[in-house]
Amino acid sequence: MHSLAVRISDGRGAYTQTLQLTEGNQAHFTGPVTAANGVTRQIIINALLAHDGDALDLQYQLELSGGQKAEGRSVQVQSEVHIGPGDEITVVRCGPWTVTLGLDAKPGAKPRSAAWTIPGLPNYRLTANMRAAGSKEQCVLIGRAASQSNIMDGLRQRGKKYGYILNTLFAPGDGGKFSLQYQTELGFSSAAKTVQTQNEVMLTLNKRQAFSGQDYALDFLLEDGAPAKKADGGKKGKP
Repeated sequence: MHSLAVRISDGRGAYTQTLQLTEGNQAHFTGPVTAANGVTRQIIINALLAHDGDALDLQYQLELSGGQKAEGRSVQVQSEVHIGPGDEITVVRCGPWTVTLGLDAKPGAKPRSAAWTIPGLPNYRLTANMRAAGSKEQCVLIGRAASQSNIMDGLRQRGKKYGYILNTLFAPGDGGKFSLQYQTELGFSSAAKTVQTQNEVMLTLNKRQAFSGQDYALDFLLEDGAPAKKADGGKKGKP
């Protein structure tokens, strides 16, 4: 039996919910959750934990909102990440949202690591920046290769939906590069038309690459956590 702590922050309050997991069986929770500032929102969690070699693989779906058809901001995330007992990983930073997952954290104990480059866990970090339709958004996702990830930073205003959507799938390709399939959409204002774009591109690890169209600018950075190489070949200078 494992314990998964889910914490979602909107920049004003943090909403935390814990659920129990057994390996190979899906766990689900739906219900209200209240932040320290007294605001109550609705949270939905679906999670599946399984062994992947020496690591534990966590598939998850999360949603935090004011409730069905409620006005205001909401977030939805679906992804997959490697995680170990005692670990805490901030898996998403997108707009005002921060999503952190902790596995088997003991009360009062400090997590083994809050980083994403935990030794033995082959996660990657994908950073996406987009400007379009008078809006801009940055999303940072921690996840494993060859898995589909979907993020939505939504806004409902006067009954209409706006926001940002990022759907991605990256995997090793030829020549040491990574193939990235993406579909993204941005528009937070009724005064501008929402912009959508999708493509498949090749990325070089740890190198930011930019793409643009007539009505948008977009860049991606995919990192594997490898230490940066020093210009002097790694030799230490004199103290």
